[in-house]
Amino acid sequence: MLVTGFTDLSFRVLLRESSRRRDEALEEVREEIAGFLALGLVVMVPLLGLHAGSEFALVEESEAAEPFGGASTFEPPLVNFEAVVDRLETNSLSASEIRTVQTQLKHKGFDPGPIDGIAGQRTLSALNAYRQSIRLSPVLAVSRETVSALKSQ
Repeated sequence: MLVTGFTDLSFRVLLRESSRRRDEALEEVREEIAGFLALGLVVMVPLLGLHAGSEFALVEESEAAEPFGGASTFEPPLVNFEAVVDRLETNSLSASEIRTVQTQLKHKGFDPGPIDGIAGQRTLSALNAYRQSIRLSPVLAVSRETVSALKSQ
């Protein structure tokens, strides 16, 4: 029988070492089990797909994920291509061209904000106010077409 009140340090060291080794062995076994489960999933999912046909799904159907009628009729979101093209054209304008637009808008009586060469919201608002004054439709961004139209007038 062991006497627990005995102050033998070698017993405590041995107990601590055996506990550490047991924990390491348990962790190794857990990792091996997780590896086998992952391998089983990799093998079984395609087999289940072949067996079940087209009705097989890894996740439940979600109305929030596919608001256009389910998984079979997924449609991408609508894109305003004019806005995308206008935005790309705005990015290709140089700062001096945008400053020219801002200066001409200011001379025509429309406030584009500071003449800084940045096509911001105030510049766009002033441009659209100018376009409405000459009975043109508003634009979504400052473009090369806008620059040429302002230079011609």
